[in-house]
Amino acid sequence: MQYYVEYIFAENFIIDFIMLYMTGNLIKKKINFKRLTVASLIGAIYVILTFYIGKAFMTFFIVKFSVSVLMLMIAFDLKGALANVRVVICYYIVSLIVVGIIYALSYRFDKLTTKIVFVSIFLCFIMLKYFFYEIKIRKEKSYYMRNVSIEINDKSKSLKAFIDTGNELTDPITNKPVIIVNIESIKDILGEDICKEILNFYENKGTNYADLFLEKSYKLKLRIIKYNTISSQGEPLVCVVPDDITIFGNDKNIIKADALIGIYPRKISEKEDYDALLFKKLLDWEGENYENNNNGEKVYKCS
Repeated sequence: MQYYVEYIFAENFIIDFIMLYMTGNLIKKKINFKRLTVASLIGAIYVILTFYIGKAFMTFFIVKFSVSVLMLMIAFDLKGALANVRVVICYYIVSLIVVGIIYALSYRFDKLTTKIVFVSIFLCFIMLKYFFYEIKIRKEKSYYMRNVSIEINDKSKSLKAFIDTGNELTDPITNKPVIIVNIESIKDILGEDICKEILNFYENKGTNYADLFLEKSYKLKLRIIKYNTISSQGEPLVCVVPDDITIFGNDKNIIKADALIGIYPRKISEKEDYDALLFKKLLDWEGENYENNNNGEKVYKCS
């Protein structure tokens, strides 16, 4: 079988260029096509030298590794040991996945072609792009998750809550923000009877207003506020004024929040990984100064 040096050079240059581009794209590095071109040329020249010189030391792992690190340093102008390690790890993860896909496809079709190589690279890019996206989403979601303790009539309940930056709902009378909570998650501290009345209130679209607020005494401070959605205007929301709300943030930050509890009749999260929606204003509160309590925790009281 005859091998043409220009074909081998061009093929390896293109593959190296794509691999370097994928690496930079996945780790959000600034892409400089001139740098990528120079780095890809070095990789292609290394393959040609290995093929024609045929020296054993050219195939040693340390030589291959050194060439790949040199290519990455040229392609991305790396500064700092941590940046180097991060890029090298990503590059080798990409390489290993591509090799695995190439092996699987070549075994399936009983041959190895340039088309299979490029299809493998494309599949690898799609897989890793989705994987990195999932990691990003999970990381962002984790950043906005908080533990919340609600106390009503000497009964307390701890909930998982998510900071909804679109939740700017406030009580028009007191201007207090509203934490929206799934009714099922606080049924044990509200009581079965009041929960039934609240659900009836939503089902009857507020027609049993008197039953809920006038005819019965539930020893709760209840009120109704209106909110708008995409599909409707002026939807009623039953709210409870709690005795205490404690929000546990990151780094042992604690917020004693003066807010209302908006009781929502349905699930807050389809995946059921949280039961309450916190308000956008919480992020501003967390950015302000705190006072240390006796346990060394940072506490901020807001009202």
